[in-house]
Amino acid sequence: MVTKKSVKKSATKPAAKKAGAKKAAPKKAAAKKKPAAKKKVAAKKTAVKKTAAKKPVAKKAAAKKAVKKTAAKKAVAKKAVAKKAVKKTAAKKTAVKKAGAKKAAPKKAAPKKAAAKKTARKPAARRARAAPAAAPAESEGGEPSEPDGESGLLYSPYSAPKISGHVNGEVFNAASLNGKWKVLYFYPKDMTPGCTVEAHDFQALSREYQQQEAVVIGVSKDSCQSHSKFAQKEGLSFMLISDEKSDLCERFGVWKEKSMYGKTYMGIERSTFLITPEGQVVARWPKVKVAGHAHEVLSALKKAQS
Repeated sequence: MVTKKSVKKSATKPAAKKAGAKKAAPKKAAAKKKPAAKKKVAAKKTAVKKTAAKKPVAKKAAAKKAVKKTAAKKAVAKKAVAKKAVKKTAAKKTAVKKAGAKKAAPKKAAPKKAAAKKTARKPAARRARAAPAAAPAESEGGEPSEPDGESGLLYSPYSAPKISGHVNGEVFNAASLNGKWKVLYFYPKDMTPGCTVEAHDFQALSREYQQQEAVVIGVSKDSCQSHSKFAQKEGLSFMLISDEKSDLCERFGVWKEKSMYGKTYMGIERSTFLITPEGQVVARWPKVKVAGHAHEVLSALKKAQS
């Protein structure tokens, strides 16, 4: 027989199950909520990390910009300082020029005194003009008179300096040229284009010079060995004097200062001298132009002998 107590127990079991199910439902919901919350926390942490990583990059970029700005400011400041320095130096130069001009201004009064002296000397000059002019004295190796036009002949001959040097390794014998006309031409250097052309021109007229009893002599600072090579190569039969110490060049006044490409140096000025058997320079050609020069000297020789 079924008693009332067993019926009540059986009736209470389903109710207990329902109550247990209700208790389990919130636990499942809580279990579901926990993973979602964890994901949100992880997402927040990654976002924080990204923002933290971006901040140093932004700081570095800002620092670079600041460095560039300071560098630009320094460059501008330097330029301004340089401009001021240039202006100051320019102002100083103008001030110095003005001061120099002021100092030079009082000196202009000095020429008046010189003019007064010149006027005082005029009567003496007039007396000198009234007196007969004296004949020009011969200069021994001094500055010659002006040439007669393009012929090279001088208005007043002068005594030629002593000719010396070395020929073929031996001391030049000046006595071997006694009683002969001498064409002494100075040239800068062996084997150079202009000097080679000039030597060819004199060599081509060597017979005509011999007919006029004249000897052609070339002079440069090259050594005797260089002269012998030059003569053999170009077929030169006339004499070449080596003047390595430039003694002969200085005596004839052809060792002069030259300039090339803005630089100055000492060298031989291409020149020619016509000397009589008595040792008188009757013609000279300074700063020779090679073209036609040998013919010009030959015509002057014939004119001087006539």
